[in-house]
Amino acid sequence: METTESAQPLVILNPAARHGKVDLYRMLVRSRAEQEHAEYIETSAQGEARERARQAAMQNRPVIIVGGDGSVNEVVNGLLSVSQRVPLGIVPAGSGCDFAWNTLKLPHDPLAAVERAFNGRLIDVDAGRVNERYFANSFSVGLDADIAVAAGSLKKYLRLSGMPLYYTSTLRQLLFGYHRCPWLNFSLDDDREGHKQEQRFVLMAITTGPTYGAGFRINPQADHTDGLFDICTIRYIPLLLALHLLPSVQKGEHSDLPEVTFYHARTVHIESRKPVNIQMDGETMSASSFDATILPKALWVRV
Repeated sequence: METTESAQPLVILNPAARHGKVDLYRMLVRSRAEQEHAEYIETSAQGEARERARQAAMQNRPVIIVGGDGSVNEVVNGLLSVSQRVPLGIVPAGSGCDFAWNTLKLPHDPLAAVERAFNGRLIDVDAGRVNERYFANSFSVGLDADIAVAAGSLKKYLRLSGMPLYYTSTLRQLLFGYHRCPWLNFSLDDDREGHKQEQRFVLMAITTGPTYGAGFRINPQADHTDGLFDICTIRYIPLLLALHLLPSVQKGEHSDLPEVTFYHARTVHIESRKPVNIQMDGETMSASSFDATILPKALWVRV
């Protein structure tokens, strides 16, 4: 039986979350950390949350992260890099928070979220691995990954967040980047012949939870505890049709559309003609070959 009752929790706050507007979260979390005799730190560089979470897991200490999906992704990568599983508490304090709000159903109210992070019930939650990196909620290739890249740029210059940021990024990529939709072939559960024929896709989204991109219900039936990826592919269609498709995807009403196909799988192999953008919980990188594997019950999360 895993237990960390006597270990000192580590509380990590990302001071850059919410464009730096974290004073309320800082006050609430620091006060609660003092009550719980927890160690409280604020990050000052990218990658710091990952390393501190890794060290805490090696010491069998619970971890609480205060931030958005990117901060959670860092911590998850730290926790899953070691064999010791420890409790993870999340205080959602970002612009999208798909994993916290839409997958785990954590409260939006900061005080209630802090209470859950410290004392919520523990549940087993699936995670994913792609090319030796980990994700909690979503991994995708195609237009949506390009949107995530664009959102990262727009966030710096326009100070947008949440749905306004993602709608602006989406329209920008549809109008100016749609011609870059990738040619892909993929296979599920090591059936390397099953979908070997190369096709052009608008996107391919592999998720444990129902939403990504600040609320787009890409896999509305996804269950983050069933040990399976939910996969949505959207075949390439003309731009005007794609513009009409967007509201349906946002609301999760795209299951009956002919260009949309859903799958379930434990592993996914994807190949592209040339390097393409991918996003994992909103964090981006590029490559031309991807191997994704579900990690059942990899995380121990307070809800």
